[in-house]
Formats: sequence, structure tokens, C-alpha cells
Amino acid sequence: MPKRKYDDNYLDYGLTFLERRNEQLPQCVICHKTLSNDSMKPPQLKKHLSNAHPEFVSKERQFFELKENYLKEMRVDQGGKFQTESKAIEHASYAVSLLVAKKPHSIGETLIKPCAGILLGESAVSKMKQVSLSNDTVKSRIFDMSCNIKSQLLAKAKASPVFAIQLDESVDVANLSQLIVFDRYVYNQSIEEDLLFCRQLETTTQATDVMQLVDAFFEEEGLDWSKLVHACTDGAPAMLGARSGFTKLLKQKNPKVVTLHCIIHREALASRTMT
Repeated sequence: MPKRKYDDNYLDYGLTFLERRNEQLPQCVICHKTLSNDSMKPPQLKKHLSNAHPEFVSKERQFFELKENYLKEMRVDQGGKFQTESKAIEHASYAVSLLVAKKPHSIGETLIKPCAGILLGESAVSKMKQVSLSNDTVKSRIFDMSCNIKSQLLAKAKASPVFAIQLDESVDVANLSQLIVFDRYVYNQSIEEDLLFCRQLETTTQATDVMQLVDAFFEEEGLDWSKLVHACTDGAPAMLGARSGFTKLLKQKNPKVVTLHCIIHREALASRTMT
């Protein structure tokens, strides 16, 4: 979806813009609250001014220009109080977003802010209003944190001299086939294991489909096939087939890779036979 661009006429509604991560975010020159890029529409900007600052609705553009200049001066002061408070407010927004990641994203605005005001008193209400916890903001924060975790994991895997993967295809509650891949690598002289990725097998669950997903991920993230030394799979023909199984296709990428039928799957098959 293309990013919306700031229009100079938006200052008539008390909104300037803040450049962040290659996108422009509308920022109120009165309360300094930053809105999402999707909010950069005249009706929504008018709504913010009328709802949050109804006493300034009738103000002329000159009033907002003075507020904007004052805001820009505060931004210039890198070591000043405003910068410190802005970082603390942004940190608080990320911290709350992490806590509500598995809950309705609007819970921050509807529950946490009102409760914090009651607990901390009126003096904290104004600060809490500056912490952006809208549904779009929380969604954006969670996405940022997930990207950061992914980049850390990939950096560790790339720095490792060798790594191994474990694959399993499973069906979720929506009856869709999902390919889950785990990564085991060397980090700080110890072996660590993390979830590498989970992607949907959109058509069939054949070996070529599995290989296509894995190969695409390696290509996108710059993982080196030559560092892959081991791959663990279940015993399905699509995985271990001698002629067209995944392991056969995998050896075309790296002939030295060692493949193994997962021990846990073997135990499950053995126990099923015994009973």
C-alpha cells in the first residue's frame, strides 16, 4: 500500500509531519501526538482537532504556524527535555504494545490509559495522552519488534560457521497447510535453536512446493546453502522420497548435507504400532 504524503494545507487542522522510517507521520502541533500514516486524510485530521482540542477549532493558520515553529525548535535540541521525554514516551508505547500483542490492539486506549490515570492521578493524565496506543500504532509497533527479532536471528545464523534446519508440515485450525522451519546454529560457543520461519503451502504439499518455499526464504534473506550441514524431516514420501523427495532436491543445492528422519516422529510411529 503506497504511503500517504503530507500536504501543507494540513497545518490548517493543527497537524505538521514527522519523518520516520521513510514515511511521513502526521503530528499534532498542540499535544505533539503522532498519528499513523493512514490518518493523513483531511476528515481524520479534522476529527483529531475537534475531538482532542475543540477550543482551537476556530483558530487561524497563523496560530498553528507558531505552534509548529515551537515544535521544530524543541526537536533541534537533541539533549533537551523534549527529546528525552519523546524517547520515554515511544519506549512506553513499545512496552505496552508488547504486552497487548496477543490481545485486542485497542485495549491500550480503552483500558490501560484510563486505569493509569486513576492510579497515578491527574498529573499523569497529560503524559499518558502523549503515549500513542491506537490500534494502528500498536500494530506498527508489533511489526517493528518482530522485524527486529527476525534480523537478530538471521544475523546470528549468518555469523555461524554452519547451521542445521528442521522442517515439519502441519495443518492449522483453518485447515491450511503450514511449513514450519527451525534453525540450529552456533552462537557464543554454544548451540542455539530458534524458529526460522512459518509460511503457508498455498497449493499442494509436494516436495517441490516445500523446496520452493525454503529456497525463496534463503534467497530473500541471503542464507548460504554451503553452510547447511544437516536437515531433519518427518518420514513422509514428500520429504524422504528417493527420487523426488525434499531431501533429494536439497542435495542438489548442497550435496554434502546430511538428512535424517526425525526421532520424535519415529517414536510416535513405533508407539502407534505397539498399541
